[in-house]
Formats: sequence, structure tokens, C-alpha cells
Amino acid sequence: MPIKTTKKVTNKKVVKEETKPAVEAKKEEVKTAEVKKATKPAVEVKKEEVKPAETKKAPAKKATTKKAVKPAVEVKKEEVKPAETKKAPAKKATTKKAVKPAVEVKKEEVKSAETKKATAKKTTKKTTTKKTTTKKVTTKKMTKEEQYAKLSLDTCLDLAKAMSMNVTRDSIIQQLILNPDVKSVSKDLVNKYQLTGKFNFEEDGYDEGLVEVLVSKVYETADIKPEKAEDLQADVDHALNYKFTDVVADGEEYKAQFDTMRKVLMIAQHKDIYDSKKLDEEIGIDVEKFVEEFMDLAYSVLKTWKYEDVDYYEHFIYAVLSQLEDLHDTYRNRIMMDVADLYILHGDYGLGDADYGYILRENQIKDYIYYRYASIYEGVDKDKAKQIANQALQFVDDRFTYYPNIIAVLEG
Repeated sequence: MPIKTTKKVTNKKVVKEETKPAVEAKKEEVKTAEVKKATKPAVEVKKEEVKPAETKKAPAKKATTKKAVKPAVEVKKEEVKPAETKKAPAKKATTKKAVKPAVEVKKEEVKSAETKKATAKKTTKKTTTKKTTTKKVTTKKMTKEEQYAKLSLDTCLDLAKAMSMNVTRDSIIQQLILNPDVKSVSKDLVNKYQLTGKFNFEEDGYDEGLVEVLVSKVYETADIKPEKAEDLQADVDHALNYKFTDVVADGEEYKAQFDTMRKVLMIAQHKDIYDSKKLDEEIGIDVEKFVEEFMDLAYSVLKTWKYEDVDYYEHFIYAVLSQLEDLHDTYRNRIMMDVADLYILHGDYGLGDADYGYILRENQIKDYIYYRYASIYEGVDKDKAKQIANQALQFVDDRFTYYPNIIAVLEG
């Protein structure tokens, strides 16, 4: 039975050898437990920890326990309790550094995240503000022409008034009818109101450059484009067959004929026609007859209309005669005397006399001119009428056609 005995002994030895470390381990665990009791703050810190923090710290416990246990036993042997008390705060500090920051870091991370969001919002607001500011700067840097282009017609008219221009949309349309060239009309207005260099865009917000913008906007919005030829024929036929009736009816007819004549003029201008006969072929009407009819009606109607209407008619009819050069040569004296008569009848004697003086100087045959000049004053100032008739006798005698008419004024 030696074999069995040996096995048992061997088993006992094994048991003893295996048991001793377990006992020692228990003793060490007891010692460790005592150390842990002595370091209560470490336990309290663990209570404050959140479970995720404990889980993260679990791998570090083995290293910490081994290092912490041996010094704790040596301290007990070498030092009295006060030393342990001193060590406790050290562990507190260590534990706080190891554990609390884990919780605090999360809080700080949340705060940091919130701060970043708030900063991002502020940054966005700042960026938005900067963008807005940039837009304003861009507007200021726009050229004068770009700023003028953005103005409405009403704003342009208001600025024109600020520049002391006495213009309206209708008055500009009337000028464009006479001359449908925007640049030319603009230049005339600048010269008329002496605007060159008078205003500074940087200081006043406008200058003479605004005038062309205004005229251009009026031209774009007004009905001043030429009509088709066939649309005019019926209107011209009506005008040629019109019979004078009364002041009201004649006035309405004048407006209608004025509009028709404007369209005839614009066709000639756009097609560069300067001869009435060529224009006849283009639109199928007798242009010269229509011009005569229109002048007769205007002379009759404008005697009772306003002075401004006479002024406008003068510019318009000269535009027609300047375009149709053959008619200008035929009717220039007649139209000048018509206009001079109308100015005198409206009380502008200076302008009327000046026009007659010019006509008399430019013509060798003066009897009809003197007769017209003297007769228009008969209803205004008889003494002046006789004075003009007497002056005519220096150039007119019984050989001239209108000599008897002049003598009739002298004896009247």
C-alpha cells in the first residue's frame, strides 16, 4: 500500500502549499480592507461617482491597490495614526483628481458645447451683420449711372424740381415729339436751365447728368413711336375735309390734327425723308395740303388759347418745316408772321415786333409783310398800327399789291 500513502501525502502537501497563499491572500485582503476603512474618503468618493466612471476606473484599481497597499502597511509599522491621518487627505486628493474630474469634465464638456453653440450664434450674427454692412458699402460704391438707373420717373421729376427745372412729363413729351432724340432734348434742357457744373453729385446727390436719365425714362414710357402709314390716311382725309365751326369744336379738331401731324413728322424722321413728295409716296397722303390745313386751324384756334400753347406750336411747326425742307422754303415767311401775330395778340409785343423786324430785313418785297404787321395791331393799338403803316410808305408805293391795304390802315 506504499503507493496510496505516497498519493495522500502528496495530496496533502499540495493542499498545504495551495492553501497557504490563499490564507496569506485573505490576510492581505483583510489588511487591505483595514486600509480601506482607514481611507473612508475613498469610499465616499466612490459613492459620488457615476457608474460609468467606476467602470472606466476598474482596470486602474489593480495597479492602484498594489501600490497603495504596501505603503499603507509600512506606514502602520513605522508611523503612528497621525501619519495615517496625513495620508488620508493625500488619497482624497488623489481620488478627487482621478474621479471627480471624470464627472466635472462631462459638465465642462456640456458647458463647453453650450458655449460653442452660443459663440457660433454670435459669430453667425456678426457674420450676418458684416454681410449687411458689405452690401451697404457696395451700394455706396455704385457708379453714378447705376444709381441714376434705379431711380423711378417720379423721383427723377422731383430731383429736376430740386435743380430748379420747370418741367413735367407732358412738357418733355412735347419736346420729344418735336425732336425724338433723347440726347438732343437733354442737352437743350441743360442749356436752358444753365445746369452745367451747377450741382455736384457727391454733395447734392444729382447733377446735370440726371437730365438725360429723366428724358430717357419719359421717352420709354410715352407713346411717341411712329404709327403705320395706313393708319394715318383716314385721319388725314378727315382733316382735309374739316370745316371750321366754333371755338370748342375747332379746339378739339386742332388737338386731333396736332396728333396726326406728330405721327407724320415721326415717320419722316425715322425714315430720313426730307421732301414732302417722297413722304407722300411713303404714306399715301398729300402732305403739303395737310400742313396748310393744320396751319390755318392752328392760327384760328390759338388766338384764344394760352401763350404757352403758342410757344409750343411755334417749336412744333418749325420742326415739321425743318424736316420737310421744300415746305420750309415755301412757308417760312407765312409761319413766322402767323407766330408773330399770335405773340402780339397774347401781349408779347417785344417778341412779335422782333419777328416782324427780322422778316422785313430778310425780304426785298415788303408790302404784304407791312400790311400783316400793321393790321394785327389795329385791334390792339391803333396808333401803333398807323405808325407801322406810315413806316411802310418808305418802301411801298402804288405799284405794290398791298399798297391800298396799307393806306386803309392809315386812314382807319
